[in-house]
Amino acid sequence: MGSEPTIHRRRWLRPLWVVVTVVVISGAGGAYWYYARGGTADAVDHPAGPSATATVTRETIAATERFDGTLGYGEPSTIAAGSRGTITAVAAENSAVARGTELYRLNEQPVTALFGEIPMYRDLAPGAQGVDVEQLEANLGRLGYGGYTVDDVYTMATADAVRAWQEDIGADESGVVGRADVVFVPEAARVDALHVDVGTPVNPGVPVLDLTGAKQTASAQVDVVDRALLAVGTRVTVELPDGGTVAGRVASTEIAATAQEGDATGSGQSASAGDAVVNVEVVLDKQIEGGLLGSPVEVVARSQEREDVLVVPVTALLAVAGGEYGLEVVRSNGSTSIIEVETGLFSEGKVEVSGHGIQEGTVVGVAGR
Repeated sequence: MGSEPTIHRRRWLRPLWVVVTVVVISGAGGAYWYYARGGTADAVDHPAGPSATATVTRETIAATERFDGTLGYGEPSTIAAGSRGTITAVAAENSAVARGTELYRLNEQPVTALFGEIPMYRDLAPGAQGVDVEQLEANLGRLGYGGYTVDDVYTMATADAVRAWQEDIGADESGVVGRADVVFVPEAARVDALHVDVGTPVNPGVPVLDLTGAKQTASAQVDVVDRALLAVGTRVTVELPDGGTVAGRVASTEIAATAQEGDATGSGQSASAGDAVVNVEVVLDKQIEGGLLGSPVEVVARSQEREDVLVVPVTALLAVAGGEYGLEVVRSNGSTSIIEVETGLFSEGKVEVSGHGIQEGTVVGVAGR
């Protein structure tokens, strides 16, 4: 890197032979100061340090990417009527849905939410076998009903437990769980919207209500090339419209169906992979004020990270001859010199630096000198 040139603040005692130029140059994250030097000149031996300084620190620095999102509860799923009848009761909007929650009543028979991945696709009665039986028995056990073995066989003991449960929820005590009696949902949920009122007659398949997850989310749609930055499980920060932030975790990513190019002309050509987008759901670590629901937010994800590196404010950088960067090092006696440095990652007004003589605790000048 050569010798370390020393900056001297001086008043000229004879005609100007040397030109010192200071130019502000915009750069990534801040302003740089450019020093062009030439010739020699006598100087007063009273060096003056910069008017503002900073200290070189050792820390982790990360670059980030930002994605536009919307605050809410995620995409809703619709619960439809399983049989024909009249709606005689329905859960309230925004109400919580736990294991055993009554979603609605059809002809005064309760339709209950239980937890599980397998939909209720058949009636369950003594003699039935399968993983759906085991799923039902596990739910009954979590609700406090016993006397049977949780397995894949619906026994008479299972039917006795079902009858006890039916008595408690006000259903016909048949010992049989009908296909339309239960709705299995993956986890705790929330009633997002109602499609019917009490007294509405319905047929199988008619929408009754919409459910969303119980936790607030930030939903974003990103280019498929950015999917790796928002993989499931990735920790992110969500910036709220009121200036606050909340941490979150990517809960799901799903490639959205790409639009068909040429639909308007009927050509039917498929969109290119570069046009694909990914729907991302970020579950927030804590609940946000309800008035902000539906508001735009920014999802901030780390794209690069450098651990245990030397860092200075970007405004400490000097552009020196040859297109390189330097720092104005301030020594304990007040004298200063420019030391050439290599820059690394830039992030949020800071930059990673390395160079001979630069170490943690070194005092450097910053813009404003």
